[in-house]
Amino acid sequence: MIVRKAREEETSSIEAVTLAAYEQYAAVKSEAHWKRYRKGILHTLSEEKKFECMVAEIDGEMAGSVLFYPPNTDVYGGLLKPFPWAEIRLLAVAPSHRRKGVANALLEACEKKSRELGCSYLGLHTDYSMEHAIKLYTKRGYVRFPDNDFYPVKDLHVMAFRKSV
Repeated sequence: MIVRKAREEETSSIEAVTLAAYEQYAAVKSEAHWKRYRKGILHTLSEEKKFECMVAEIDGEMAGSVLFYPPNTDVYGGLLKPFPWAEIRLLAVAPSHRRKGVANALLEACEKKSRELGCSYLGLHTDYSMEHAIKLYTKRGYVRFPDNDFYPVKDLHVMAFRKSV
């Protein structure tokens, strides 16, 4: 497995992997919530590049991706103040590459990058429906940081986690 910075021409592949990875949540969210979430994913991926996209590839095939935001970046479009630590979003593993260490490799790369930038923490946000992701994060040492929880819409509690790096 190779983890590296994404190339400009990989935008459509990153979008496809991310949507495929998150599609499982359509079954556990209301239709309206899933449509909003999917639209949000596409919007985030198309934003002016405030982030660095890291990808993992296995045998030349894109296996996963994650967005890495440096400290003091407006990660959530004004919903929260910028953090003095790095943040990740949209950690995605292609369904065909799950259980191969892709998520761990991407997280490790982001944790390393955070340390290189002199950050004390690497943060992330997720919601209650992403049980497997929460289990992965806690196993890797991420802890709840409720001071940074938020509600982008009335019925969605987005939970903050962070890890000392």
